[in-house]
Amino acid sequence: MTGMRVTAWLACVLLLAGCASAHYYKLPHADVIGPCQASVPEHDLLIGVALSGGGSRAALFAEAGLEALAQIRVADGASLIDKIDHISSVSGGSLSASYYILKKPGRGVAVLNPDGTMSPAYRTFFDQYRADLSQDFETSLIWRQLLSFRWINSALAAKTLAEILQAQLYGDARIQDLSAREKAGDTPGIIINTTLYNNGRRLALTSLPKEEFDYDFFKDLEATLQKRGQTVEMTPFIRERWKLLRPMTPIEIHMDPCPTTVAAAATASASFAPLIGPTTIRMGDKEAYWHVGDGGLYENSGIESLLFLYLKQLQAKRAKRAIIIALDSSYPFSVDEARLLKRSLPFSLLNFDFSRIPGIMEERAITYQALFFRTLQLEGVFPDGKTLTVIPLRHTEAKWAADLSDLPQSCKAEVQPMQTLEDVENRIAAIPTRLGLKSECDRDLIYAAARKLVTEYKDAIVEFINRR
Repeated sequence: MTGMRVTAWLACVLLLAGCASAHYYKLPHADVIGPCQASVPEHDLLIGVALSGGGSRAALFAEAGLEALAQIRVADGASLIDKIDHISSVSGGSLSASYYILKKPGRGVAVLNPDGTMSPAYRTFFDQYRADLSQDFETSLIWRQLLSFRWINSALAAKTLAEILQAQLYGDARIQDLSAREKAGDTPGIIINTTLYNNGRRLALTSLPKEEFDYDFFKDLEATLQKRGQTVEMTPFIRERWKLLRPMTPIEIHMDPCPTTVAAAATASASFAPLIGPTTIRMGDKEAYWHVGDGGLYENSGIESLLFLYLKQLQAKRAKRAIIIALDSSYPFSVDEARLLKRSLPFSLLNFDFSRIPGIMEERAITYQALFFRTLQLEGVFPDGKTLTVIPLRHTEAKWAADLSDLPQSCKAEVQPMQTLEDVENRIAAIPTRLGLKSECDRDLIYAAARKLVTEYKDAIVEFINRR
């Protein structure tokens, strides 16, 4: 009897060890992008939309923002979303961007009716879009992990999430399918941003070649200095560091993006270690592995990839102007500051949200990024605000009526409804970064906030787009 128990125990250990073993994907080695390779259109005006990270909060905010943008008419009478050239996404925003590019009605379907209301086809699409992204992916992930004995291994959590997204959102669609829709004129191009743990650089999962992101910063800097009669020799160190900022593309790690499944790409962008991922891939027979994870670890807004892309086009004279509309629902760093001020227990990664640590670094990086970009605009190195502009729409900055009459009905019906503007501001700021929002009020607040922000900034957006 004892021997049978030992045998059974060993079998369980081996089973669990097998499920917790390392997992990686082996992909064919490639030196060129396949037939899905795309290019940036030569338009006088380039329009990009950046979708931030933030789990389901970000996914739903992106959906609501795109729906609101769809209802804006530009000078030629078309919907604004018909004019978008690229969508750049991070983490939760990538769940939304991938869905939009894959399932958006094609160019032959009108977005707006003659009276400016949304057409039935697009009304149906956006309703389904919102419903599908409102699913509780997190609970599905937890149960599948537990039932398949994968819970020990975060790499297998990434595999599980990819399986869930494939089953519930994207099916067997691949990057080449998204690229085909772009080439047919049905959708914008897509840039799904991830982070390479190997070297800390951004990996942009896109069918665009790396040359499209090769903005020559030093060329513009030297030209500006020459106009002032100045010369400054940049050290090799600075020049090398600049190269690290440019997004890497799949072909630079010998990966053809075309056959990559949409579910795998979205999962890689949304995989926040140590809970999920990173995803490990091996190219061909070479003993070298790339570890790909959450794009938000590098930059959580999705803006930077579009900046490099559009700065390159402006520099090469393939475009005259560019605008980036940033739907930013990043988790506000200040929320946890308030919580920690009231906390008497010692802080540790075991008893508080461990994302606080990379969040500290992210806050610093965001500040320097904004100062860097704005300063170089003022100094004339980067194009000025009439040529290149970024319009950030942050979910925490939506304005609500003083009497709260514009709160969603689901929030008014809660057992303890919000009573003041401060309550609303605190509630929307504290919506967690999860792969599923169980509160109907939270989902409706995010939806309402996005629509309010698009309405508030509509005139600025339309004025820039319509200017000649």
